[in-house]
Amino acid sequence: MSAFRASKASALLLTLGLGLTLALTACQKQAAPQAASAAAVPVKVVVSRAVTVPVVNEFVGRVAAYRSVELRARVEGILEQRHFVEGAEVKKGQLLYTIDATPYRIALNDAQADLARAKANLASAKSRETRLAPLVKENAISQQDYDDALTAVKQNEALLAVSQAKVERTQTDLGYTRVLATESGKIGATLVPEGRLVGKGEATHLATIDRLDQVYVNFSVADRDALILRRELSSGAVKAGAGSSQARIFLPDGSEFERSGKLDFSESQVNPSTGTIALRVIMPNPGQKLLPGMYVRVVYTAGSRPNTVLIPQKAVSKTPTGHVAWVVNAEHKVERRDLVVGEWFKNDWIIERGLGEGETVVVEGLQRLQQGTVVAPSPWQSEPAGPGAASAPPTPAASR
Repeated sequence: MSAFRASKASALLLTLGLGLTLALTACQKQAAPQAASAAAVPVKVVVSRAVTVPVVNEFVGRVAAYRSVELRARVEGILEQRHFVEGAEVKKGQLLYTIDATPYRIALNDAQADLARAKANLASAKSRETRLAPLVKENAISQQDYDDALTAVKQNEALLAVSQAKVERTQTDLGYTRVLATESGKIGATLVPEGRLVGKGEATHLATIDRLDQVYVNFSVADRDALILRRELSSGAVKAGAGSSQARIFLPDGSEFERSGKLDFSESQVNPSTGTIALRVIMPNPGQKLLPGMYVRVVYTAGSRPNTVLIPQKAVSKTPTGHVAWVVNAEHKVERRDLVVGEWFKNDWIIERGLGEGETVVVEGLQRLQQGTVVAPSPWQSEPAGPGAASAPPTPAASR
């Protein structure tokens, strides 16, 4: 009887143990995917894209007048009067200064009297030659007498030419006593007061007129950068399109000038002391906000770079050996990519090598990643641009 009870108890214990084993196995199978799912690192990702971006560089430039004309006294005399308001707009041909004209008027009168005398002498010589011409044919006078009369005509013609030149010269000198504007623009301060002797020994500088309806902005580019750009243009990596050679100007207060300019001059040689090449942009200047001597920021567009791969700046990490990004593969595992980066374009990095178009790149959650880490990706949303971001100049590339 006791043996039967012991056997029955053993069977019951065996049944209970088998049930517990089956239940534990089922729980473990159910928890396995949950544990695997919990091990995946949540990250925010974005797909790399290839677009056409402008090739933009930033320089410091200096404004210069489109044309700067120096007014100088071209004859000697006392400066009698100034006929303009300093700093005002003047028109071409406007009277600006008068110099004492008395000695030049007297000289003109003398020259005109000499001219009248020369004309009279020439008329007399021609009359004598006319009278002697038929007589020499009839041998009524010697050939020498006629030749002397003909020579007198030639001499008086030469004297008449000298007198005419003297009259023209004195008329020109008299005209120089009225200093006229040779260009329309804004005139500066007068450099010589009335009553002072000017033009003695040199053409005295009286004032300067600057034409400011359009201006030049001069800046320099390093010879290395110019060679790289020229090489990329030749290879087709950079294309010169409709927006090429354009420049935007930012004023000293940080505001952007409302008009853009175009490159109109490039120096043909490198400055040996600075290793730079001088460039010049011509700018329309409504309202004359740009003044000669002003320093400005020049954001210059040299062309466009097609098929440029971009990823957000936040997706790129800088290491002691360079720049890296984490790429998510088809198995939701991350791979480290070493990158060669270019410049910043707005909020993105330009990727030159190491990444192609259409690859999934981690933007947020980089701290917990290692090679082969399983991730749970979700789309990353860029932050909205702040006020004024559209007009801000592109940020230059960070040092590599």
